[in-house]
Amino acid sequence: MRRNGFTLIELLVVIAIIAILAAILFPVFSQAREKARQVTCLSNQRNIGMAIAQYVQDYDEFFPPSQYGGGNSGIPQQEWKGLIFPYVRTAAWNLPQQSGTWVGGGGFWLCPSYPDRNHSTSYGPHRHLFVDNSSRGLNPFPSRGLVNIDAPADKIIVVEMGRNNAAWSWNYFCPMEWQWTSWTGYPNVQRDGSEISLQYDCDYTDTTNSPTWAGCGMMPRYRHNNTCNVIFADGHTKAMVRGQIMWFRNIFVEGGMYYCNNGPRPSWYPW
Repeated sequence: MRRNGFTLIELLVVIAIIAILAAILFPVFSQAREKARQVTCLSNQRNIGMAIAQYVQDYDEFFPPSQYGGGNSGIPQQEWKGLIFPYVRTAAWNLPQQSGTWVGGGGFWLCPSYPDRNHSTSYGPHRHLFVDNSSRGLNPFPSRGLVNIDAPADKIIVVEMGRNNAAWSWNYFCPMEWQWTSWTGYPNVQRDGSEISLQYDCDYTDTTNSPTWAGCGMMPRYRHNNTCNVIFADGHTKAMVRGQIMWFRNIFVEGGMYYCNNGPRPSWYPW
């Protein structure tokens, strides 16, 4: 007698095969989507890197401040993005108003994988190269430039950062020694390769990590399949796998000292 349809066992076998294929393919599709976002993010950084390079050439090889104005200076507080904006041909950006209200952003200022589309940018410059002159008035910190850097091709000036819980997130990443290795003076220094900073590889929206300046919002974020895109001082961009970014070799440290000029360079650093 001719049989119409499938038996229950046959249907269950087909369903099991489909489930196995889905379990294999879905992570592959997810990684492929994230890889596409990483490529877009790296393209964003190339545009930003070229704009920074042109600014540096026009300003005697000095980097722009990360922010300036505000306080009693009589100048509206502005960020580095506004300073390099004249060198950017395709981007949405509005400078802050006199009231101090931050507006604008988006476009290639934001990585497509960044979780908060309301932030002005997902990229942050080096705190001690793009000096913070916010509220400094007529007594700004001196600018830093290429002359301060050994091996510009190895020194990172901009990274992808994690999301802070504030409305704007942090404006720069932290180069402090205690974020990358250990506290100054500790007898058992944590060396590169076991970076303490990796505990802050986070976005505050989905973790319980501290939202302070020492937390998610001021450290590199490896959001692209364990990879972070960065811009180097010579203008080139690169995707760095988690653990590849090394403090002192890749992170400029002021004056060759490892914590705000307090203490000597660690003897075990070859760079």
